[in-house]
Amino acid sequence: MFTVGKPGSVARFAGPAAVAAMAAAALAAVAPPAQARVFFGIGVPCCVAPAPWYYPPPYYYPPAPPYYPPPAAYYPPPAPVPAPTAAPAAVVTPQISYTSRPPFRNAAGQTCREYRTSGGGAGTACQDSAGLWRVAK
Repeated sequence: MFTVGKPGSVARFAGPAAVAAMAAAALAAVAPPAQARVFFGIGVPCCVAPAPWYYPPPYYYPPAPPYYPPPAAYYPPPAPVPAPTAAPAAVVTPQISYTSRPPFRNAAGQTCREYRTSGGGAGTACQDSAGLWRVAK
């Protein structure tokens, strides 16, 4: 703040702000000359811990092999494999001939006859209710 005195007198500064401004001006006039100084520091952070691990390197996939179309050529199909020529075994059915004895009835009431085969076997066959002959013995 300025206080104005009598006309022609010097203005006076009043208050603590004026005193501080005057002290700063006086200090600036009396400051020692500047000195060249060098500061050397290492960039280690003070309060931040380093990461416990780093990301792994990216996977490298080799480029895909180029596609080569098959050659334009004709290959004949393979020869068919012949089927085996072994003839199936023939089923030999023995020839049956009935004996000269007349038919008879068994205990169940079926008609029975004696027969002989061409292989030398003999037995008895009985006729069932459907009319089919079945070997009894």
